Amino acid sequence: MIAIEPRSAPVQGRLELVFAPGREGTSLAHAHASAPLKIVRPFALDGGRALVQVLTLGPGFCGGDQYTLDVTVEPGARAVVIMQAASRILGMTADAHATQSVNLTVHSGGQLEYYPGLSIPFADSCFVQRVRVAAATDTRVGILEHWSMGRNSRGEHLRFRHISSRTTVEIDGSPAYADAIELEPALMHVAGTGILERYRYLASGFWHGVSPDFVGVTTPPDTLMAFGPSAPDQAFLRALAMDGSAMASALQSGVDRINAAWGLEAIPLRRFTS
Repeated sequence: MIAIEPRSAPVQGRLELVFAPGREGTSLAHAHASAPLKIVRPFALDGGRALVQVLTLGPGFCGGDQYTLDVTVEPGARAVVIMQAASRILGMTADAHATQSVNLTVHSGGQLEYYPGLSIPFADSCFVQRVRVAAATDTRVGILEHWSMGRNSRGEHLRFRHISSRTTVEIDGSPAYADAIELEPALMHVAGTGILERYRYLASGFWHGVSPDFVGVTTPPDTLMAFGPSAPDQAFLRALAMDGSAMASALQSGVDRINAAWGLEAIPLRRFTS
């Protein structure tokens, strides 16, 4: 087995993406990436959508790393942004943490689905994330976050130091959605009642621009999920699962239902992730 040595110095990765409409669908009009962040060519989906996979070179987030993702969807463009693989948050010293800032801007008539996939905190890791979405009223926006509570096969369940993730969505400058995840196992019984309810996977999602007659999906076995309308044109998802495969299946069903409500073909998430 080859051991992966931690990086000796933190990195500041940056990714800037701008999507624009064209005669043959959405194109990636601007892209700038600095290591360890990278992208590959966009994939064309139905409805004029363009899908971009984000890759992270190296072992994962290390102490002191700072990543920034800025995504802009111009009027009339339609985009899907996903992570090609699970995000790994490596163990770090007690005085260190890794940070990620995600800024999503969707202009009038645009559509953006941001599905970053699974994040896995290793033992002794500390991660701070802030996700900010600014969109116009006549847009379609979707965001879905998915967390493991540690590597089960390594006996690292709830052995991370701290996960802090906060997501806010503003529609025409007014707050529409806010979500906060603050988990610090050493200070609180996060596995218990009212928090994780003994489950090992956590997910939260929000969609804007959903039809008022939207309905959710049947909850899969071994999963606790709330999924349905939260306002006349909005929907939310909260899910807990014991098994990673069950959670992935539940989230795929949710994304499928949203796309069906939008009159679009389902996005096979597993096709674009590993």
